[in-house]
Amino acid sequence: MHNPDKPGSVSRRGFLKSMAGATALSAAALTTDAQARINAPHDLETLKDYEEHWGFCDMCYWRCGLKVRSRDGKAFKIDGNPEHPLNRGVVCGKGNAGIQVAFAPNRLKQPQERVGARGDNNWRPIPWDEALDKVAHELNKVKEKYGPQALVMIGHGTWEKPYHRLSHAFGTPNTTSPVFGLCCGPRGVSNTVITGRNLTGNETIDLENCKYFLMMGRNVTESLHNGETLGWIDGVANGAKVVYADPRYTVTASKADEWLAIRPLTDHAFLLALIHTVIKGELYDKQFVAEYVDGLDELTARVEKYTPEWQEEITTIPAETVRRIALEMAQKAPAVFVYSPRRLTRSANDLGTGMSITILNTLFGVWDRKGGIFTPQTIKVPEIDLPEFPHAHVARSETGGDFDFAQNPFATDEEGKVQRADGAGVQGRWPLANPQYGLTNEMWRAMAEQDPYPLKALLTAGGNGFTNSTDYDTVRKALVNMDFYVAADVMPNEMNSYADILLPEASYLERYDDLQIGGAREGFIALREPAMQPLHGTKGSWDICKELSKRMGLEAYFPHETVADMLDDRLKKAGYSLAELREKGIIKKPADPAINFPRENGGKSVFPTPSGKVELIPSQLKALGMEDAIEWEEQPRPQEGQFHFTFGRVGYHTHARTQDNIWLNYFMPENVLWIHPEAAEKLGIANGDMVDVQDTKGRGGKIKAKVTPRIRPDTVFTVHGFGHWDKRMTTAVGKGLSDSLLASDTREKHIGSISMGTSMVTLSKA
Repeated sequence: MHNPDKPGSVSRRGFLKSMAGATALSAAALTTDAQARINAPHDLETLKDYEEHWGFCDMCYWRCGLKVRSRDGKAFKIDGNPEHPLNRGVVCGKGNAGIQVAFAPNRLKQPQERVGARGDNNWRPIPWDEALDKVAHELNKVKEKYGPQALVMIGHGTWEKPYHRLSHAFGTPNTTSPVFGLCCGPRGVSNTVITGRNLTGNETIDLENCKYFLMMGRNVTESLHNGETLGWIDGVANGAKVVYADPRYTVTASKADEWLAIRPLTDHAFLLALIHTVIKGELYDKQFVAEYVDGLDELTARVEKYTPEWQEEITTIPAETVRRIALEMAQKAPAVFVYSPRRLTRSANDLGTGMSITILNTLFGVWDRKGGIFTPQTIKVPEIDLPEFPHAHVARSETGGDFDFAQNPFATDEEGKVQRADGAGVQGRWPLANPQYGLTNEMWRAMAEQDPYPLKALLTAGGNGFTNSTDYDTVRKALVNMDFYVAADVMPNEMNSYADILLPEASYLERYDDLQIGGAREGFIALREPAMQPLHGTKGSWDICKELSKRMGLEAYFPHETVADMLDDRLKKAGYSLAELREKGIIKKPADPAINFPRENGGKSVFPTPSGKVELIPSQLKALGMEDAIEWEEQPRPQEGQFHFTFGRVGYHTHARTQDNIWLNYFMPENVLWIHPEAAEKLGIANGDMVDVQDTKGRGGKIKAKVTPRIRPDTVFTVHGFGHWDKRMTTAVGKGLSDSLLASDTREKHIGSISMGTSMVTLSKA
C-alpha cells in the first residue's frame, strides 16, 4: 500500500500529473524540422470526417454515458461522454467491445420460425409481417383460452421497458426481470425496511471522501462499473483504509490494506459480532442514534450472544480482529462504509446479512454525511399519457409510469383480478418481494408446475434463463410447457433456441431507447440515439412492440409515430426538449451540498419508514412475523472431501452475455477452477489439469484447474457465464464449464429470492 508520508513516494494523482507534463514536454521538444524528418511508410493522409452520436452503454447494467463515432453510416469507435456522472468519460474494455455487438457475425439477422423440436435450432426464415402477425395471433389465442394472466414476460436489459408495457396492456401482471430475485433483491429490501431508502443499483456513496471501507466481497475492480471503480480508487488515493472480506484473494483484495479470508456463507455472523462490539463498546454515533433511530434496546438484547469469540469458529476471523475493526471504523466515522456484495443472493438468510450491513452503517451515522451516503439529486420526468392498465398490479403516478406498484403492490382487488403467479408482493407468499421486478426464479417454477394457474405463453426480451438461473430442469420444463414462446434478442443463446418465433432486435448502437433518468450528486437525463441504421433489417424494441400493439388492439399504449416523438413528449412535460438533450447527450441538475449532504449543512435526514425513523428492528418485519430475520442461521459446511462452490465476475465479461463477443472472448475464452495448493496436492491435481466437478445432485462437468494460494483450502471458484452449448454461438460454444449448472437453487426464506451459494462439490482428476 502506498505510504504518502514515505520520503520519495509519489501519489497516484501526482504520478498522473507528472506523466501528463512529460508528454507535453516531449511533444514540445520536437521541432517542426524534426517532425518533418520522421520516416512514415506512406504519404500523410487526412482521415475522413465522422459524426458523433450520444448513447449510454448496454454492455453491463451501470449504463455509462457514451459518444459513438460513425463514418459512412457505420459506428466504428465508442468513447465516453465526459459530462455523464456515472463514468466521467471513461469506457472500459467491455464498453469498447460494444462495436462487436452490432457487427457480430452470429447476431440474429432476420425473423425465424421454429420447424423442429424446441432447443434443436431448426429454423425457417420468415418476413417481418408474417412473424408479427403470427405472434399477435398466438398471444391472443392464449388470452382467449386461458385469460391474459397466462402470459409471462421476462426482460433483462435496458431495452425491456416496451415489452413490459405491451404485456401490462395485454392484461397480465406477470412481468419479471432477474435483477431482483437473482441478484440485488435482498440488498434493496434490507435498506428499505430499515431506512425507507433503497441503496441499490447505482449506489449513492461518497466514495472519494470515505476514509474506511469494509468490503464484504464487493469486488469493485473486477465486477467493473466505471464510476464506482473510479470513485473507489480516488477514495483509496485520498487515504482510505480498505479491509476486504472474501474467501478469494481478488484483484480488489490486492489493493486492500487487509484481506480477511472469511469462510463462505458466514458474512452474517461476522457482521453480527461487529454490531455486538459497536453497541457494547458504545462506539456508535450517539447523537445520530438519539435523533433518528428506533429499536436500539431491542437490537442490543438480540445481539448480546453474538460475541467476537462466538463468530471466530464460524468465520475463522480472530475475535481480536473484529474488535480492532469496530474501533478503527468508529474512529473514522461517519466517513466509513460497510460495502455490501452487489449480488446478495447467496444464503438461506440474505435478508439478515443485508440488514446487518445497513445497521452497521446506521450505527456509524453515515447517512447524509461526507464520506458516507449522500442523498441524490433527481429530475422528475413524467411518463407519457396512457390508458390505465387492465389488471390489479400497476398503478400509474407522475413519474412511475409502467413500473409504479406502490399504490397496489399485492392485493387482489374487488373485481377479483388475479395476483402474480410468482407470489412477489403477495400476502401469504412473498410479500417482501418487489412486484415491480418480480421473482424470476419463482416465475420459472410457476411455469414449470403450472401453478397457481395456467401459464401458457412466454415473451422474453434478452436474457438467458439457463445461465442466469441455477435449475436447468425447471427452466427446460417451463419452456416446453408453453403453448407459444416468442423471443426478441440481438444474439442467439440457449434459452431463445426454445422459441417458436425469434424476433431479431437492433443493437443499442442502432436504435433509440427510453430516457436514462438518474440520481447522483447531479441529477441527470441522458439520451440513447442511433449511431447507425439497423443492420440486416432488424428492428428496435419500441418499434417491435408498436407493431404488435397495432395487431393486438393495444395501439393506445404506443401512441407516438416514432420513439423520438415519445422522448420529446416526455421531455416537454419536464420543461425540456429532445433538441436540447441532443446538444450534449445529457441534461443535468447541478450538485447541491444542501441536498446531497443535508446533515453537513444544517439540514435534516429523511427516512420514509412508518415511524419516520431508522428502524433497527423494522416494523414491517414485525407486522409479517419476520423480526427474527436479524438472527444468525446455521449455514451448510463442506463434509470431508467436499468444497464450497463459489463463482463471480471479471472485468472482461458481463454475466453470460459476452462470451460470444469476439473481442472479449480473446481476453478470456474460457473459465478455470481455482483450487488451493493444499487441496490440489491431496487430490493429485496439478495446475492446468482437467478436473471433474460434481455437486450433491450429480450435476457437473469438466474444467481446467488453476492451482493458486489466492483462495481458501475449503473453497473452489470459477468465473460466471461460460459453458455454452448453443451451436449458433460459434465463438463461445463448448468453452469452459457453466457455474449455473453447479450453483444452488434454494430460496431465501423471507423474500423468495434464489440462494445460489449453498452448493457443495467434489473434485477428481479427469
